[in-house]
This record gives sequence, C-alpha cells and structure tokens, in this order.
Amino acid sequence: MRILLLLAAVAAVSQAQTDCSRGACYPPSNDLLLGRAHQLRASSTCGLTGSEVYCTPYQQRRMKCCPCDSRNPNGQLAHTVQDVLSTAGPDRWWQSKKEVNAVTLQLDLNNLFQLDRLTLNFKGPRPSALIIERTLDNGRTWEPALYIAADCQKAFPGVPTSTPLTMDQTYCYTLPPTGNPYQDQMIQFSPLRQYAYVPVPNSQKIEDVTGLTGLRVRLAELGDVPRLPGRALSRFYALKEMRVIGSCMCHGHANRCLPEAYNNAQSNSIQVNPQCDCQHNTAGVNCERCADLYNDLPWRPAEESNTHTCKRCECNNHAQRCHFDEEVYKASGSRSGGVCEGCMHHTTGPKCDQCAPGYQPNPRSRMDRPDACIRCSCSAEGTVNEGRCDDSSGSCQCKVNVEGPRCDRCKRGYYGLSASNPLGCSKCSCSPDGSLSGVCDPVTGQCPCRSHFHGLTCEVCAKGYWKPFQSGRCEPCNCDPTRSLSDTCDQTGQCQCRPGFGGQKCTECPDNTYGDPLIGCRPCLCDAEGTLPEVCDKQTGACLCRQGVTGARCDSCSRGHCDSFPACETCPSCYFTLDAQRQNLSLALERLSPSFPSRPGNGGLGNFGPRILTLEANLNLIRNSISLPPSTARQIDDALSQLDKLRDQVDKVNDDLSPLKRTPGLDSELDKLQGLLDSLRVQYNAKKDAMTNSINPNNAGAFSAIKNAYDESTDAAKKVKASGKTVKESADVREETKDLQNRVQPANTKDLDKLNQNMASKPNLTPVAKQVCGSVRSEPCTPLQCEGGDLCPPEGTPPCEKGEKCVGALPLSKRANADAQDVKNRLDKLTGKITDAAEKLQKTQETTNQVRQSSEKLSNKMKKTRDELEDDLKETRDVVKELKDFLSDPSSNLAHIQEVSDWILKAKLPLNLATLKRKLEDLKNLAANLPDSKAVLNEAEPQLDAARKLLQKAQDTRDTALGVKADVDGLLAGFGAVEGSLSDLEDRLQDSMDLMDTLNDNLTKAKDQLSPAEKTLDDVSTLMKPMKPQLDELKDLLQSGGQQAQEAQDNADKAEDEAADANEDLLSLQKQLDRLKDKAATSGSGGEAGPVGDRLAKLRQDAGALANTTEDMMKSLEGKADSLRSLQGEILQKSSKLEGLDAKLKDLLAKLRKKAHDLTVCQG
Repeated sequence: MRILLLLAAVAAVSQAQTDCSRGACYPPSNDLLLGRAHQLRASSTCGLTGSEVYCTPYQQRRMKCCPCDSRNPNGQLAHTVQDVLSTAGPDRWWQSKKEVNAVTLQLDLNNLFQLDRLTLNFKGPRPSALIIERTLDNGRTWEPALYIAADCQKAFPGVPTSTPLTMDQTYCYTLPPTGNPYQDQMIQFSPLRQYAYVPVPNSQKIEDVTGLTGLRVRLAELGDVPRLPGRALSRFYALKEMRVIGSCMCHGHANRCLPEAYNNAQSNSIQVNPQCDCQHNTAGVNCERCADLYNDLPWRPAEESNTHTCKRCECNNHAQRCHFDEEVYKASGSRSGGVCEGCMHHTTGPKCDQCAPGYQPNPRSRMDRPDACIRCSCSAEGTVNEGRCDDSSGSCQCKVNVEGPRCDRCKRGYYGLSASNPLGCSKCSCSPDGSLSGVCDPVTGQCPCRSHFHGLTCEVCAKGYWKPFQSGRCEPCNCDPTRSLSDTCDQTGQCQCRPGFGGQKCTECPDNTYGDPLIGCRPCLCDAEGTLPEVCDKQTGACLCRQGVTGARCDSCSRGHCDSFPACETCPSCYFTLDAQRQNLSLALERLSPSFPSRPGNGGLGNFGPRILTLEANLNLIRNSISLPPSTARQIDDALSQLDKLRDQVDKVNDDLSPLKRTPGLDSELDKLQGLLDSLRVQYNAKKDAMTNSINPNNAGAFSAIKNAYDESTDAAKKVKASGKTVKESADVREETKDLQNRVQPANTKDLDKLNQNMASKPNLTPVAKQVCGSVRSEPCTPLQCEGGDLCPPEGTPPCEKGEKCVGALPLSKRANADAQDVKNRLDKLTGKITDAAEKLQKTQETTNQVRQSSEKLSNKMKKTRDELEDDLKETRDVVKELKDFLSDPSSNLAHIQEVSDWILKAKLPLNLATLKRKLEDLKNLAANLPDSKAVLNEAEPQLDAARKLLQKAQDTRDTALGVKADVDGLLAGFGAVEGSLSDLEDRLQDSMDLMDTLNDNLTKAKDQLSPAEKTLDDVSTLMKPMKPQLDELKDLLQSGGQQAQEAQDNADKAEDEAADANEDLLSLQKQLDRLKDKAATSGSGGEAGPVGDRLAKLRQDAGALANTTEDMMKSLEGKADSLRSLQGEILQKSSKLEGLDAKLKDLLAKLRKKAHDLTVCQG
C-alpha cells in the first residue's frame, strides 16, 4: 500500500513538473554528454605519445600488466576520455597517466543547462579526493559545488562536513570505506540532494544551484593501492562511465527542450538541446526574458504555485514589442511597467494610446483599431503642439499670433508664420510715420509705405529725400545741382558735395573755411580743439567756441573752467568761493569815494588819515593782484610814495599844526590820486575778465592766472608776428587767383552762354520720355524749351490694358503692379479653394471610412447569416434524411409513422414558399446589384491621392507665385508663367473637386444600396427564424419515433423469440395430441373420449378465432400500408421541393460568400 502511495506521489510530482499551467514546469532530463563528446577533455590521458604499461592486482597476490596505447583512439588498447560515454560500449574506459596526482575532466556546454545528477563510475582504484565544480560564464570563473574525499579533514581542511543549511554553503562528502580498491566504484552528485534540508522552495534551489555552462571534475588525490612483493602496482585514475544528467535551463517556464539542427556530424546524437519551448509568454534560449509584447511586468522565474506569466503590454494593437521600465512600474504602484515601442498606425505614447503629431482621433473608430488616428488638417507651424488636434473636439490649438480653423495664417498685424517661433508669427513693425497702416503683408512682412518712404517697415526715406529729426515727413534733399555730386543725401540731409563746396546743400564753403565759394573760401583762424564742428561762421569767419572755451581763436578756457586748454574742465567748488571774495573786493573798490570831504566848518583839516590808509591799501591790493606795465607800476609806486608823504604830513599836521592850518595844494594832489585810481580801476576790470585760475586768500592764484594769461598773450603775439609772412603769401595767392579768375572767367561765361543756347535745341528728351514714362509726344522737348503739352502722361491716365503693347518703364511698372495685385487676389481665391478642397477631401475620407465600416458591418452580417443559413440547411437536410430513413425503415412503428405524417400534413410554415422564394430572389438581386465596394474604394484611393497631390501642387504654385512677386527683376516674365500655372492649377483643382464630388456621389450611392441589402438580409433572417422551432419539433418527433421504432424492434424480436418458443410448445403439443389420438383410437373407452374430444374441439375453435383475427389485422395493415405509401409519396415530393430550395439557397449563399469576401478584402 505504501509503495502505491509513493508511486502516486511521484506521479503527482512528475505531472506537476510537466504541467506549466499550475506553476513552475521543467523539461525531462537526459545525458548532456551524448552528442558532445568533442566538448569533453582531460588534462591527462595514457598512451597519447606512446605505449605505456600498467600493472594491477590479479587473483590473490599476483599482478597483471597491460599496455595503454591511445595514439589510435579506436584501437583496443586506447583509453581516451571519449570512452567514458555511455554509448562507448563494453570494456572501454578512460585512463590517466601513471602517478599524475592532479587530473581534470572538463565539459564545456557553451550554453546554460540545468544539472540534475552526475554519475562517475570509476574502474579502480577510486580517487581519495576530488572536487566537482561548475561555471556560469563559460569557464572564466569556477566555483566548487561539492568536495568529496575519503578523509575530508585531511584533504580539505576548513571545509564543513555537515549537510548545508543555507544556499550559500558547500560541504565535503566523506566516501565510505571499500575493501578492494580495484573494485568498480560509483560516485553520484545531485545539487538538489545536498540542499534537501534548506527551507526554501524547490524552484529557488533549481535557480541557485543547478544552472551551469560547464562542468569540471578535479581529481585531486590518487587512491591507495596494496603493496605486493616484486614490481609495484601502478597508481592512476580510470573512469569507466560518466553520465551528466540534466536538461535545458528554462527557469520553470518550459516543459520540453526544442530540437535544434546542428551543422555538424554530432547533431543527430545530441539528446538535450539548449533551446527551451518557452511558455508563460517568455522568450529566449532559456526563457530568460519576456516575449517582445509581454513586458508589462518584470520577468521572474516560475515558482511551484505561481507561473509568473509575463503580462501583455497594453499597446492598443498598434505595436509588436515593448520594454519594461522600472520607473514607470514604480509610478504605477507596481501594477504596470510596459512601454510600447515602434507604435504604428500614426499613434504614439507609452501605450500607443495617443495620436502622433499631425493626426487626430478618428471619431468613427476605436483606439485599438488600425484607423484610430486620421491625419489632422492643422498646420504644424501654427499650432502649439506641432499640428496635433484636440483629442475631444478635434479643433486646432493655434499659437498666440495665429488664427484660422487650421491655424495656417497670421493674425492681422502679424507676419512670417514659422514653426520655430513660439508665438507663430512676428508683429508687424511698420513705421508710424512712413506706413499707411500698421498692417503688413502676412507672408513677407512688407508694410504699405507712404510716398517718399520705402523699406520693409517704411522707416527709410526714398532716394532724394531725408527725414529731419522729430519730423514725420521725408523732405527733399534739395542739393545744389551744380555744386553736388548727385541729388541724393544721407538720412541727415547732407548732400555729397563737389570739391571746394560744403554745407548741407553744398551751397557753402567746405568745413574749416568761410566766405563765398564762388569767390574763394578762406580758412578759419581757429583752434580746432576748441571749436564746434562748424569751426567758424561761414560768412564772417568768427570762431565758434565750444562750451568752456573762450578767446578769439577759441584757444583758452573760459571763466569757471580751471583745467588747462583744451580740456577746460569745470573748476571745483572752492573756486567759486574765492571768486565771490574777489567780487566783493571789486565792489569795495567801486565804492571808493571819488573825492575826499572838505574841512569842517569850524576850520579843521578833517580826518585824512583813514582815507589815505584806505587808498594805500587799495593801491597795494592792485599792485599785488595784477601784473602792471612798467609805466603803470611806476605810477602806482609814485602814488604810494606820495601817499606816504601825505600820511607823514598828515601826522605832522596833526601833531604840530593848529587845526585851522591847511596845507596848500593838498586837495589837488588827492584829486590826482583819485584820477589815477580810476584809470587803474579800468585796467583792473579788464584784467579781471581775463583771469582764469582760482585765487587764494593772499591773491597768489590771481597773480599766477594773470601772469599765465600775459605769457600766452605774448606767445600769441609772437605767433601773429611769425605768421605775417604766411599772410603775405596768402595775399599774393589771392591776387594770383583773382588774376586767374579774370583770365578764365570770360571764357567760362562764354561757354555757359553757348551751353544755354545748345540746351534750347538739345538734348531732345522726347525719346527718353517714351522709354521712361510712355510719352505719346512727338514734338521735341529740350530742358529750356518744351512746348506743346506734357512730356509724360498726366496723373490719372489709365494704365495699358492686358494684351496691349505697353511702352515705357513707368507704365510697365504700373502694369506689373496691377498684375501683381491680380495675382495676389487670385492667390487669395486659390487659398480659399484649397481650403474648400481640403475640407472636401477630409469629408470624402470620412465618407470612405463610413462606407468601409458599413461594408465591414454588412460583410460580418452576411457571414453570420450565411453561417446561420448553412446551419439551418444542414439541420434541414439532416431532418429530411432522418425523415427518409424513418419512412424507409421497415422496422418503423406504423402508428408512429401515422403520427409523424399527420404532424407534417398539419404543420404550417411561417410563410408560404412563394414569399420565401421572393425574399431570397430580392436578396439575390440586391447582392448582384450591390456596388463593387472594392472597386469603389480602390478607385477612391488614387483619386484621393490625386487630390492630395493637387493640393500640394497648389501650395507649391502659391509659394512660387509669392517668390515671383518678390523677384522684381524678372517680374513681367514671371507673371506670365505664374498666370498660366495659376490657370492650369485652378483647372486641376476644379477637376479634383469635381472628382471628389463624383466620388462622394458614388460612395453615397454605395452607402444607400448597402442599407436595403442589410434590411433584406435582416428580413430573410427574420423569416427563417420561425422555421427552426418546427424543425426542432419534427426532429424531436423523429427522434421519439426512432426510439419507439427501436422499442418496437425490441418488442418484435422478443415476440419472435416468444413465437419460436410457442412454436416449439405447439409442436410438442401436437405430438402429445397425436399420442392422445392414438391412445384414443386404441382404447375404445367411451368414458374418456368425451372430455378429450371437448378439449380438442375447444382448441380447434380457439385456433380458428385466432386465425380470423390475424387475417383481419393483415387486411387492416394492408389498407394502412396503402395510406402510408401515399403519405410517403407526398413527403418525398415535398422533400424534393425542399431540395430544390436547398439548391437555390446554396447558390445564394455562394454569391453572398463571394460578396462578403470582396468586402472583406477591400477593407485592407
């Protein structure tokens, strides 16, 4: 019983490991070595270079020595590493060289596999120590999987010998002792078995310890051998068989490894291939990743109770691959991390749930359908989202300075629609003075200019005009025609003067000169560093000093400017304080009384002392303040000396004389002093005005300034004296010039008079006027004589019409301007037509989509109806066949046949046959008359493409026209080509619009014809539905009849058996009767004959009655048989009618199927 339970458990585990729907599943295991013998190698093999002899024990205390020669791997004495395979055959093994203590066996798998078990069957002596290692990086690094030794402590000190309790531990397995070291020994290693006590799921153990890309067995220590007398026994490693049982590593996502075709001789012998048959929506050789479109969750290995199936990314059927994004996964609360790649059908976004720029959601579709997004008509340059439409309304979101339903034109007052402009268009910067309005051309930005203005913004005056500062008009340059190089000036009004002329209009002398330019210009005698740009007055030659400079030559600093010339910076504030003191001193001098008071009336001399002291102080002040000429200084010294004498005399008078005594001549002396003081005051005031430097309290600064001024004046006098020669030379040159003028001027005057006479007769300006302004004048016209009408046509003259010959640059330019305006108007109209065509194209596209959807809907309904009709017909045929079989079955119950027949005769179809035939005929006609939607849509597609191309050509032609308009040089030649292209384009555009109208009509007709077809199809379905319950009832009745027939057959069989038994009884009874008759004939006893005879008579009577009853039943059955035959004929006749109807339905279904196929094909 326990064995059965164990087998059941093993079977359950095996089923769980192969059933991928419950959790982790794993492929079956096999030998990884098979087919990979060339990938197994040994570090030591005997006999590779020559024959070697090996001695081993033989029987008791004897030995046997045999050679090893592996030079021929297929030889009998060869022992190569390929001999360890299970398919190598008997008496084959691998053997190492003698006494080589460390030998390695290595298997390179080159792919990731799952190891279940390693079996090593040694052909004695068994090694004393070995290590089993695995690699996960194709041999770059190795890690020990298990240590094995006879004495673990000695062979591998420090390695634990107990079974691991965690997955990161390894241990040393102690080999059991053996009696005969040369006896075959087997060592097995299972990665899962050594971690049996680790409390983690089995799937995690498989992930952690069973994976490998290579396996290595390191034979670390030779086994011990016994010692025998004589020759020593050989020590070596010998392996009889090696099995590496495993499977492809699939991380629990596959239950089998796929076969793989190798282009080598070993491909047929490989038992385990690396490619997994991945389940759970995983992919890769080892199912190590999710499939391309199943990365909505992170990939994980499968577990026992959780498949960790990769989840499909929600890309709305618009992408074929996606990738997992950790940040998106965390942001969603660890629910979804898939990001779709390569969104198709004009979609975009992480889930392909948005329409790409330039496309908008299709209101007649769903987001998961190929036609979810349709092209936007929004301008990519004029919208804020690169041409994307609003998801809800489908309208275009214009930039700030853009307008229009498609955001394709600049607002009024803006120009230059550009995708790089975040506002869409730039504001018109029309000059308020030079433009007629603030509105510019929406494409080029050209403002409408007033007369005499030009430029993009009309801020520049035309040739021959300039705009004064703070003026709103362009004034004529008015350059002197003979003294200037041309009649143009710069924007400051300065004309370009001929040599020897200057001024704004070239009517004056050049800069730094003055006088009359016709007579001769004289240089300005001014210091250029101290003058204004004009240097001097053009008429008088007076120097025009700049601020802070003074002097006749503008060569000194003015009052209040203390720095040296030519800087002449403003003096500091202290200067103005000292200057105020100087002014106060001047006022004090001015207040000096012109005369002294007379003696008092009582005869006294008066108080002259203070007056004399005041005079003395004033004289000292004057002497110390200014530098006086020698004569003046002598006068002042004399005056001071006299004042000293007067003071002494006054003192003497005060001391010695009586008050009434007066010194004779004292008043006259004082008057002289007062006069001298007045003259000194005048000189002082003159010097005061020329003072430039500051003064100090003791007047040292004033004296220094006066001294400097005196020195400069002296230098100037020297320069003037030195320039006398130059002045004389200038006068001589002037005299020579006058002489030259007198000699040349008469000839010039004569030439001018002659020129005037010539200008009266030539040049004739009439031919030039014809070429310039288209003049119709025939009389000659000279600059001095032009009579007989205007030289050029007056203002208001109508321009030359189209088709007429246009003469003159001005009429041609006017005509070109009119043509340009006409082209502009036609371009505006063309833009409107292009807009209308685009709207009509969009409407046609929508109608096409509607027809496609209606066709698809009708196709699906036809397919459904076809399937239903086919099912109904099949069921009808089955019922008819079953009915035929039932009627033709001789075992059918006659009563039940009668019941079925009565039901059929009483049954009423929901409609008569004619109605059904008529409906089917209508459906057939509609199917025949249905428009070939495939042809309509196929025809619509190139027409729509043609319309799109025409729209593109229209836009290109409009751009070309604008380019031609900007090309002034080739304007007239270009307008002809543009006009022709515009006319051709208008015709093409009109043809395209007519084509779209025709296409819309065809689509509308197709749509209108699809509706009655759909209605008729619904009517047929409605008419056919009531027949199904009656067919089901008839079917049930036939099934019931079949059951009753079976029961009747069983009863008949039973009756037949009973009849046979009764026949046997009857024969037995007949025999008994015959015996009784014989007995009755021989007995002759009357007493017994009576009862027997009565019984016989009764039996005979009963038999006769039974025969009569049977005969009546047979007659009745014969009548019933006639009725049933007649009924069967009627049923067969109706059945034949149904078969005819069946044929018609088949024919109709075939046509409907073809039409549905056509509709389905045209959807693509």
